[in-house]
Amino acid sequence: MRTSGLVLLLALVVVSASFAAQTATYDVYAGWNMVGCPLVPFNPAPTDMMTFTGVFDPLDIEWTGSLQRWDSPTQSMIAYTMFDPGAFGNCLLGDGYWLNQAANGTVQYTGVDDGVPDSLGNMTDMWVSLPGDQTDGLDNGGWNLISHPFNHATTFDKTMFSFLGDNILVTDGTVTKTLADAAAAGWLEEPFQYWNGATQNMETAGYFFATDDRMRGGQGYWVKTKKDNLALIIPCDLPTF
Repeated sequence: MRTSGLVLLLALVVVSASFAAQTATYDVYAGWNMVGCPLVPFNPAPTDMMTFTGVFDPLDIEWTGSLQRWDSPTQSMIAYTMFDPGAFGNCLLGDGYWLNQAANGTVQYTGVDDGVPDSLGNMTDMWVSLPGDQTDGLDNGGWNLISHPFNHATTFDKTMFSFLGDNILVTDGTVTKTLADAAAAGWLEEPFQYWNGATQNMETAGYFFATDDRMRGGQGYWVKTKKDNLALIIPCDLPTF
């Protein structure tokens, strides 16, 4: 999936603007991991064998498809290869990735401060696009592989145990709904799904009967939409519970 709107703009702005630096660090495990970029990376290349920079450690990436992204518009997986890095593209805030590791380790890279704060230190709410299948000629959505666009956790509910799904919003560009209302309207399915690298199992994230009640930095998520061209609006506020 390619991220659009505000999130893509933020990734491009880094090239020409000066921001404070922060380091993103999260654990990965032997086997498959579903990961993302919790900060806008200063060097958005997946890896650079010459300088050992980029988002992922080149020594941890096998060149046979161990790093993959999901292209939502075509509903297909694209593997990173050093022989054609352009086909994979850069690592973007809000995109999710599959990463296969030979052993436990960490992902660590330097990027813009969490939430891309303005001159007053105010963080920015993030939009993450959910384009769905753009090749079938229908408005039926599809699978989207995203990640949490912050280096901190975000709850699905505004208040503890409300089970309202009202902290993360969904928009079609004209109408904005709470996550619960969007699910009830048939815009998308919930809860989200994520791969737990520690247990090598698929689990759920959501506001009701889910394994996790919040989205977390560095974690990727599958989101199934039933309508094309939606976007999540994820608030920048730190959780209060």
